[in-house]
Amino acid sequence: MAQRDATSRQGALEMAGIAGLMRFLGIVPWLVLVVAILIQMNDFGGIIEAQRNKVFDFYQNAAPRPYTDTAVRFVDIDEESLKRIGQWPWPRTTIAKLTRTLADRGAAVITFDMSFPEPDRTSPDEVAKSLPRGPEWDATRSQLTALPNNDAEFAKALSETPSVLGFLMGAPTGRVPVLKAGVAQVGDADSKLSDSINRFPGATTSLEQLQQAAPGSGSFNTIPDTDGIVRRVPLFVGLKNGKFSQAYPGLALETLRVAMGKMTGTAPTIQTTMAGGVGELSVGQSNRLVWVKVGPIKIPSTVDGQMWVHFTRPEPSRRIPAWKVLNAPDTLPDLQGAAIFLATSAAGLFDIRATPMSAGAAGVELHIQALEQMLLGDFLERPDWSDGAEVGFALLLGLLVLLATNRVPVFWIAGVAVVAICFAAGVSWWAYNNQHWLLDPIAPSLNIALVFASAALVKFMRTEAERRTVRSAFAQYLPPDVVDSIANDPSKLKLGGDTRELSIMFCDVRGFTPIAESFRTDPQGLTRLINRVLTPLSRDVLGHHGTIDKYIGDCIMAFWNAPIDDLDHPTHACDCALAMMDSLVALNQELTAEGFFKSHNVNPIAVTVGINTGTCVVGNMGSDLRFDYSALGDAVNVSARIQSFAGNYGFPVIIGEDTVAKVPEKFAFLEVDFLAVKGRATPAYLYALMGHAHVRETQAFQDLNAALQELFIAFRSRNWDGAKAAIAKGRAVEGAPEDIFDTYEERIHYYELEAPPENWDGSWAAKEK
Repeated sequence: MAQRDATSRQGALEMAGIAGLMRFLGIVPWLVLVVAILIQMNDFGGIIEAQRNKVFDFYQNAAPRPYTDTAVRFVDIDEESLKRIGQWPWPRTTIAKLTRTLADRGAAVITFDMSFPEPDRTSPDEVAKSLPRGPEWDATRSQLTALPNNDAEFAKALSETPSVLGFLMGAPTGRVPVLKAGVAQVGDADSKLSDSINRFPGATTSLEQLQQAAPGSGSFNTIPDTDGIVRRVPLFVGLKNGKFSQAYPGLALETLRVAMGKMTGTAPTIQTTMAGGVGELSVGQSNRLVWVKVGPIKIPSTVDGQMWVHFTRPEPSRRIPAWKVLNAPDTLPDLQGAAIFLATSAAGLFDIRATPMSAGAAGVELHIQALEQMLLGDFLERPDWSDGAEVGFALLLGLLVLLATNRVPVFWIAGVAVVAICFAAGVSWWAYNNQHWLLDPIAPSLNIALVFASAALVKFMRTEAERRTVRSAFAQYLPPDVVDSIANDPSKLKLGGDTRELSIMFCDVRGFTPIAESFRTDPQGLTRLINRVLTPLSRDVLGHHGTIDKYIGDCIMAFWNAPIDDLDHPTHACDCALAMMDSLVALNQELTAEGFFKSHNVNPIAVTVGINTGTCVVGNMGSDLRFDYSALGDAVNVSARIQSFAGNYGFPVIIGEDTVAKVPEKFAFLEVDFLAVKGRATPAYLYALMGHAHVRETQAFQDLNAALQELFIAFRSRNWDGAKAAIAKGRAVEGAPEDIFDTYEERIHYYELEAPPENWDGSWAAKEK
């Protein structure tokens, strides 16, 4: 005995299967640190970036950019404009009029967040092409052909105004956007702008005459992150088709260039600075865009040639309805020197984008806000050194945690980890608010947390191993939920229980004796069959939040609302019973396909189920030497009796009235009996569970219910002839089980021979269990 006590701790570790592993656990936290740093540096699967973006989204919502009026406006082709002007697309002459009106009102630039890839179908010459052939139409065709072309009118308006046409990079269409901007590159001669940005194989552009006429041309592409949210807009996009490679400015950048040209008389060249350029260090990726400069405005770029959008809250003053420009230009606000974006918010035409501020923002808002930032010099930026600083911080704190693990208590290390995480979050928030830097607090914090968790795990592993030994021993005869409860609170390991309302189920295989007899020479085969039957039925119990109390041969006892609280336990019990019926159908199909029923000459597997709800005592029942987690009480006995009588009615699932009272509207219940079970003086109504509530609407249910109600009224009023007539009517109902009518015929025959007492309440007193 002494030796057993001396080695009990080591024995527990060996029982848990980790005694040998303990020697090597000391290196696990170091491996965790190495792996965490590698994941942080490489971001496999983009998980870290996704979480980082959510933090940056929170910052933008918590402290958005304050709106400052920079005279950037959105002319909106909205629903009201379509009602007043006509359905989209409008004639190009209307677009030309709108363009000239905006220019006459002093707009510095008019940018179209759209393209015009097809000729205007309303143009006179296009209409002429659609006229029928024949001499009677020749004069009309000639007159229409002689009228000015709509696209030519629009091209003329574009050439006379400071305008920018948009195009969309994507699949090849056979067209190439016209590059209007001059682009100068500063930096490593081996670096090429078009190789460092997002590239596409083709583009959807406006008609060639429109492209040639407009002073500016820019891409209105936006590139969402993997979660579908757009956080950046391209400064440049690339076209790569075979050997042809060209960089094109984004819509906001091109708008800025053309607007500056309007103000100064000459549109400036766009200057790009690559990593390794004058005054720029090449940190990490060398072939990348660092800065874009238009006149005096310098714009920071991401590695793929985009700029972060620093969003404001929605600002109604940006928007001008298009109909006002066309029909009421005198009511327009001052547009002198304004940058105008033309786009649509009409239903069906709405260019919707998800942003950190809105799940359904107009796409043009991104370009508007980007241009505002350019004019204000208000940029969000993720500096080149941010990745290195974040990795260094995580590595330094991780080493500090590991070195301190074996020297100070775990709660002190936890304090260091919490302070470090709070420091990372605080610095990130300060950097956003004060410097407009986007520094990631997530990856360093996660690394520190992982390292601390792994280090703490080593300290507690032996205790956990001993706890697993306890779990392993008790799991042989207690439900898993109860084992967990005992492991967390050993004081519960005592006889006794709690009083609570339960829903109890008994489920028994019907006609088991012939099945067992067919396996007289193969008892192992019978065991395999029973296991095959009980496995899906048990899975249904557990899948519907039930606790399996015990197996009694081919019978399952289960209950709901213990040990875990289940406020909807009657519903879950009924749902489980219906699921069991479905599982039996699938099992019988499998056995039929295997030829089981033919080879054993037995009927398909069927069960009877009884369910009742009531107050019980549930807990550890038995003796000091051996006990089980079980339930006791009158409701348990009634449930068992209900199951034993289920075969009398021809319905597989019979429910007690206390259960039905809890869920009367959720299921289709069919009254089958008013029964006083043996040993119980008070009778109770029993019901067959026919399915979920929708079954009540079926004609078969209604016909059978009507026949049974007629039978019960006659039977309980001692009208035996009327009851027999009702039975005959019930047997004629399609799908009605014979068993319930056979049962009542036997009772009628009994009462015809021996009349019930004068005070008879219509119930049947069961003589057997």
